[in-house]
Amino acid sequence: MTDANSNQYSAAEQGLGYIYQPRFALLSLLRLPESTSILIEKDDDLDFVDECGVKTLGSLKHKAVGDRLTDLSNDFWKSVRIWLARYNRDGRSQSNLRFFLFTTGAVSKTSFLRRFLDGPPPHEGGTISLSQLVADALAKTESKLINAIAKDFQALTDDEKEDFLSRITIFDGSPRIEDVPLIIKDQRMRSIRREFRDAIFERLEGWWNDIIVNLLTGKRTEPVYGYEVSDTLSAFAEQYKLT
Repeated sequence: MTDANSNQYSAAEQGLGYIYQPRFALLSLLRLPESTSILIEKDDDLDFVDECGVKTLGSLKHKAVGDRLTDLSNDFWKSVRIWLARYNRDGRSQSNLRFFLFTTGAVSKTSFLRRFLDGPPPHEGGTISLSQLVADALAKTESKLINAIAKDFQALTDDEKEDFLSRITIFDGSPRIEDVPLIIKDQRMRSIRREFRDAIFERLEGWWNDIIVNLLTGKRTEPVYGYEVSDTLSAFAEQYKLT
């Protein structure tokens, strides 16, 4: 039998990407303030809204080990296409949008995309503007996909280009799908006795997956709030307390 990891036609990573969305969403809500709400597959992979009404569109990329994000990576530019459409729809510079790209891969050390990293290295990119770096990168491509996105970007004014790009943050080295349960148990379940954590996590994720199914099928239309996850986790933990 052919090893799926070595098969160039394997859809394993794509399949993992679909499962990654709900698991990463659960981790995110446990990390963010309880007033944060989330929707899945609405304007992007994940939509976060904080208590001030600021919406963050999150694109998730679960990549093969060792994958690198470069200047002309489709992963980045496909996300830009989605974000540009929402930016135009919501009034461009008047919008309350932010754009996050979460990738399990790493941004190449030679890519201008390092300027978008959360806490980029000091002096990265010098004094060249982001819009100029984008223009330089786009000038090198022959991709029809990226050229179509470039036309939408060029339709913005100079100020709008800088405004749009300033809203983008890349979080590379994001947790892989198999690492998320351990992170939740180690970092978010410390008040729970260790011998109960596996069972409680399984119940929490089962409850969460039901929520996700209801969101995707339209049975639930309102977003999920962080306090719902906290309350459910606390309720499960109470059931495992020693008497």
